[in-house]
Amino acid sequence: FEQCDVVVCTLPGTPDTRHFGSPAELAAVPPGAIFVSLGRGIAVDEAAVDAALRRGTLGGVALDVFEVEPLPESSPLWDPVHGERLLMTAHNADYTETYFREGWRVWRSNLDAFRSGKPLATPVDIGAGY
Repeated sequence: FEQCDVVVCTLPGTPDTRHFGSPAELAAVPPGAIFVSLGRGIAVDEAAVDAALRRGTLGGVALDVFEVEPLPESSPLWDPVHGERLLMTAHNADYTETYFREGWRVWRSNLDAFRSGKPLATPVDIGAGY
């Protein structure tokens, strides 16, 4: 983290990744660094993000996922003090012009693989949590 001007968290939500973006990690980034979270909300300690923003150590934060969705009104992340340094989206940062077309393509690929007994394009390992 201390060598990163931009940190992008795309981790799955598992017991091993819970609060991986913790106070220690966020304190290690260089002043003005950017932090982006697109994976699963439990991978980031939201209180640590709030604290880093209040200290001014993060130049900007973009959050698309949260531990509780929708983000509760009581969350300190809603505080206007964060201003333009905090961008929050409603777990839809991947919504693009091709979102549905690509989603159906992957779904169809998995259906065809399942029917023919081949490995799925997007397997899920229940034991790993993703």
